[in-house]
Amino acid sequence: MKKRSREINIFSMSALDLFASAMGAFILITIVLFPFFPNMGDSSESITEERARLEQERAKLQQERAKLEQEKSQVPPKSSPLEERVKALEQEIDDTSVLLGIKTTAKKFVIVVDMSGSIYQPGGQDYRQFITLSVRDMLSSFQSEIELVLVGFHAPNRRTQLHYWPENRRYFQVMRSTREQVLAAIDRWMNRVDGGTPTREALLAALALSPEEIILLSDGAPNEDWRSVVNAVTRGNTKRTPIHAVAVGNYVAQRDFVEFLIALTKRNGGVLVGAKPG
Repeated sequence: MKKRSREINIFSMSALDLFASAMGAFILITIVLFPFFPNMGDSSESITEERARLEQERAKLQQERAKLEQEKSQVPPKSSPLEERVKALEQEIDDTSVLLGIKTTAKKFVIVVDMSGSIYQPGGQDYRQFITLSVRDMLSSFQSEIELVLVGFHAPNRRTQLHYWPENRRYFQVMRSTREQVLAAIDRWMNRVDGGTPTREALLAALALSPEEIILLSDGAPNEDWRSVVNAVTRGNTKRTPIHAVAVGNYVAQRDFVEFLIALTKRNGGVLVGAKPG
């Protein structure tokens, strides 16, 4: 009698092919959908490039207008289509800010800041200063005065805690002379990082403040199922406020985190960027 094989095959070759394909697709999605900023200098370069592009387009239109004026024997109409295009582009340049790769014309923001324990691990990763630098970079990129409220979130002792700055939740006018007050508040929060990541509660609290746009800075997925968080936030976003996200740290290694932010920003009209200390 032929002796039976005692070898146990857990995965067939077709199953291994399936897993390899899935991993490859995930890596491709991450590469395509994530603008990557290895350090704060890179984000400044993207801001400069975007504004240079707008300036070049405006100069081209102005040259076209000058050429038409030379060719015509009479003074062109005061409101020609070309002049309207130039004025519209000039206004776009004046109103547009590029924040770590997020292009916006809004003037009223809520910046939602992750204060969970994963931000700082003794002997391990420490993103506290980097988050402060990210906010500093955003504030310096605005082309005009804005208003904002900060919302910090974490869950020490498994209890959700939300922090507001200003504490009265009234919008603070940010000018060159007042930026340091915002950054001082972020620094204080970064000295209190601890606990879990109640992202749903933080985003719903931000929506309740009726901003024009929301920017989330976080280094990890929510404590609860990320799909339920996206569903709850999208349902609560009745005004269709754009929700942007800045993924901080080693986000590529966190599949749930990447999928969460992609779904959150896609369903809420936002932009997703990655920021990693270099």
